[in-house]
Amino acid sequence: MSVQRITTFMLAVVLILSSILAGCTAATPQPAPTQSQPKVENTQPPAPTATPVPPAKEYTIKIMTWHGPDSTTSYYKGYKQITDDYTAKYPNIKFEFVYQPLDGYKELLDTQFVSGSAPDIIQMQPWMFGEYANKGVLYNLNNTFNAKSPYASAARWIDTFSGGEETFVGIRSSNKYGGIFFVPSDSNAKLSIGVPFFYNKDLFKKAGLDPEKAPQTWEEFRAVMKALKGAGIIPVAADNGRWIGWSLGQVGYQFGEKYVNQFYDEKYNSGSRGVEFYWDKVYVALANGQLNNAEYYDDMLNLWKDYAQYWQDGWTGAAEADAPNLFMTGQAAMLQAGFWDFQGYADLIGDKFAWGIFPVPVITTETSQYAIGKYNAPPNQQDYGFTVNANIEKDKDFEKVVVDFLQFFSSVDEQTKYVGIAKSFSPVEGVPVPAEIQGFVNPTDKSTAVEVVGSSFIEWGDGAIWPGLSQDFLLGKIDLETYKTKVAELSMNGSKAYVESMLGADGYAQQITAAEAKLDELKAANSPDLIIQSQEATIENLKLRLEMMQAYYKK
Repeated sequence: MSVQRITTFMLAVVLILSSILAGCTAATPQPAPTQSQPKVENTQPPAPTATPVPPAKEYTIKIMTWHGPDSTTSYYKGYKQITDDYTAKYPNIKFEFVYQPLDGYKELLDTQFVSGSAPDIIQMQPWMFGEYANKGVLYNLNNTFNAKSPYASAARWIDTFSGGEETFVGIRSSNKYGGIFFVPSDSNAKLSIGVPFFYNKDLFKKAGLDPEKAPQTWEEFRAVMKALKGAGIIPVAADNGRWIGWSLGQVGYQFGEKYVNQFYDEKYNSGSRGVEFYWDKVYVALANGQLNNAEYYDDMLNLWKDYAQYWQDGWTGAAEADAPNLFMTGQAAMLQAGFWDFQGYADLIGDKFAWGIFPVPVITTETSQYAIGKYNAPPNQQDYGFTVNANIEKDKDFEKVVVDFLQFFSSVDEQTKYVGIAKSFSPVEGVPVPAEIQGFVNPTDKSTAVEVVGSSFIEWGDGAIWPGLSQDFLLGKIDLETYKTKVAELSMNGSKAYVESMLGADGYAQQITAAEAKLDELKAANSPDLIIQSQEATIENLKLRLEMMQAYYKK
């Protein structure tokens, strides 16, 4: 469980380093003239006009999400547009949304799966996919993805997503079936999407700063924070929860590119394997103690500690909601937030003050000799979306309807409507990025960092321990060496547990057995060559990962 949460946090924190400088006033941000902007053209060929009509039975599809009709975001409105369009096309198909806030979401879902009442389509966060897939409660979409969608002209449904099949390697390797268990949504594997800073231009001006010139390097950022603090303005709004991890991510993910590769043979580092095997390599290195004291740690952690002096006084007592309030009320000059908050924040700010967006500043060699000086490359992996309840297989007609709806959901036409309403990103090739959120996409020439180890030596899984240790370090209550030693010990123990579980009977060996059994089923059913080849590639990948762990883990 601990390592699962490590992975969750790292996936989330990768987003922190990607965004683009955009100047904006009031609630209508406009791209800054000094940065290139991604231009996504609608290059997807028109879908075939003939589509299969779902069975004429009356069906209601239940969809569970944490985005409800009263949310400050517009995601629900976007989802509702797609379901309304589907019902207009097929009046016999209706939809019911099940809304549950993230607080208690998984607990409710666990109860529903046990009682057999879980909804048909379920929005999930990345760390949930593998857990529920391995429990056998999710529908394996692998074969469906390798078949043709009636709403696109590509040979396979999987080819309609940006990056195609290679972007589903992560999900296939995270479950014992080697399957795809979700339909991507609200993301794009080929874009470097970040969590930048919203900033108050009026407060910048009050501190004697040029409100149209946002900092681009860390040294410029530090000078801005110093000027704001000197003017009696809170530079950065912080909280005592996720901000600790976010702030360390901002700093940490600009150090240690491909650092872990030095411990492995080139066959595990080259080509796509460098990314596919990355976390396994990190866990083994952590378990072996090889990442306990990298040469860049001192610079990275001291920079993080220096950064903390520019957060508001008493930040350790501030709840997550307090930071946005400080920014919205004009007390703090900067607030880090994601594109999912854009619409809500724009509405709240209104015309109270002029505001803009700029990316997490790049740490260059001016600040540290170990800094990589660039943002993370696009993740090239799908990691967020909607899963399907395995119970749909009990009614073959209903199964066809649910699959058909999901293919409709991911069509270019519907996704284009959706992102325009929700102000979100689409994983589907050919869907343009809404102008309002282009400022959250990093320019291509600066988005090249891959396999960044950063602060991975810190055990993120135990929420009862590492946040307190981090607070003590940032407040100067424990020294650098003590902090490094304690968090590395936690990480080593958690990683050992993970590696040994994957080397055990219920780990990769079980995944390989299950994947081989599935391959036999596909061959017996005379499945298309593409599906069989995909399953064979999954098996080869699993065997090589097991081989690597067996060769390098030092008990």
